[in-house]
Amino acid sequence: AVDGALISGKEETIITSVSTDSNKTEEGSLFIPIIGERVDAHDFIDSAFANGAAAVFTSREITDFMQDKVYIKVKDTVKALQSLASCYRDRFSLPVIGVTGSVGKTTTKEMIAKALEPRYKVLKTAGNMNSQIGLPLMMFQIEKTYDIAVIEMGMSDFGEMERLCAIAKPTMAVMTNIGVSHMAQLKTQENIRKEKLNIINEFDDSGILYVNGNDKLLREIKEYTKKPQNSVTIDISKTTENKLKQTTVYSYGTWQECDYKAGNISSTGEGTKFTYESKDGEAEIELGVLGEHNVFNGAVALAIAEHFGVPLKEAEEALKEYRPIAMRGQIKEIHGMKFIDDTYNASPDSMKSGIMVLLDLQSRRKVAVLADSRELGESSHQLHYEVGEFIAGKDVDLVVTIGKEAKAIAEAIAEKDKTIMTASFDENKEAVRYLKENLEPGDAVLVKGSRGMHTEEILSQLS
Repeated sequence: AVDGALISGKEETIITSVSTDSNKTEEGSLFIPIIGERVDAHDFIDSAFANGAAAVFTSREITDFMQDKVYIKVKDTVKALQSLASCYRDRFSLPVIGVTGSVGKTTTKEMIAKALEPRYKVLKTAGNMNSQIGLPLMMFQIEKTYDIAVIEMGMSDFGEMERLCAIAKPTMAVMTNIGVSHMAQLKTQENIRKEKLNIINEFDDSGILYVNGNDKLLREIKEYTKKPQNSVTIDISKTTENKLKQTTVYSYGTWQECDYKAGNISSTGEGTKFTYESKDGEAEIELGVLGEHNVFNGAVALAIAEHFGVPLKEAEEALKEYRPIAMRGQIKEIHGMKFIDDTYNASPDSMKSGIMVLLDLQSRRKVAVLADSRELGESSHQLHYEVGEFIAGKDVDLVVTIGKEAKAIAEAIAEKDKTIMTASFDENKEAVRYLKENLEPGDAVLVKGSRGMHTEEILSQLS
């Protein structure tokens, strides 16, 4: 599977799990040491064996072997991990639903799993295991007891989705949107679409792709498959083009021509109601989360549940119980205030979605605490400025920004809407000091920023 060479140990050794963390190895583990920017995990091979590992991959030359332990020499441990995961995936014939998009991947994945769970045992991506290392590790969680897997697939550069697709081999896929995340690497939204669309490259002739019909770039994929040849052109690889010709593409959203349509959206203050319409009829749906963006996530979850024969009522009841996972839109009560903890990550698009959730909350005042959104390249200032333009004119009382790039949000608000107060800071601790002096019971507060801005510190210091 990995084009390796057994340099020590017995071929018949049984491997029962795979780990890249020497502290989490156990009896029967295969330890795969990853060479990072700061740490080479080959240094922890002895520790992995001490914790019970039965075997290791190594790209280092090793001469001092532990007796009765398996050492397998490989050229590149990351590629070996990916190849082994791909080989393991091939042992199972269960449907795999791949989920990608610039924002909303995790929530969509969670909602799809929730809607399927009334009738199926579902494996879903844990935490943030959607990367070049995380996704292959996730594959080793597949067991014969699972009926369906819902796998989140993230990418930030050219070639990454193709590699993930070769490992997970999705049989069905969802594309939530094409935003501006990772513009620093991918340069254009068309390039982002081209890269993400590689998610279909392992489809057979029964593959199904669900696209957000409200996203123009994704709607073009749907139009490309329906209209006469050459009337719609999109930049995709030859492999993807051939796959797309034999893929069934469905659209979901509020766009009039969507195959799975949401309408009549309204907030209850604690959740969101909407009308769901498909070829099988209409239904009134209620979600236990706020925000129009969650209507889109819910709609595609219902569509996929419908495909797998889950009765709509059962899927709806399950979805109604969904609540955001940690740091991804959870609403917390702290000292008489409502905080939207959306601190895991941020992009300009997800900031706008967060603002809409803030507006849905019943509160005395509405406060947005927004830190830098990273990896936007040369467009960063303009994209942050557009977030400020989006906020201007809305019922927001105070916007606090943190970081150099996020100052453009306050700049736009100052120019477009003098009624919204703004305050800008370079560091979280300065913002915390200001917030402690200015927040009052009854306020609703959105806290959001890129992972590297560590905005979770703000919530912990205000608690």
